[in-house]
Amino acid sequence: ATGKELVMPPQQFHLDFNEEGLVKEIGFYTVDRQQGNTGGLGGAFGYFYGVGKPLPIPEAKPFKPSFRFRTLQFVGAMGKKFSGGKKKQ
Repeated sequence: ATGKELVMPPQQFHLDFNEEGLVKEIGFYTVDRQQGNTGGLGGAFGYFYGVGKPLPIPEAKPFKPSFRFRTLQFVGAMGKKFSGGKKKQ
């Protein structure tokens, strides 16, 4: 035992149904990636990442925004700043 605590982020459970009312899909997703100490991962991916043994697949790695996404976020923030942040009516 390492004495470390595994803190998972909040997760939302969902059920999808088909036209007959039967369960089509059961799943969950992480609601707030910034909480916990599992790199924003939930479920088994979060567990393995949190204990220091991440799975060797891209889906089991914490989210990292791409350069393109970060650039678009920056451009949007600058546009909002220079336009005064006011909504047009």
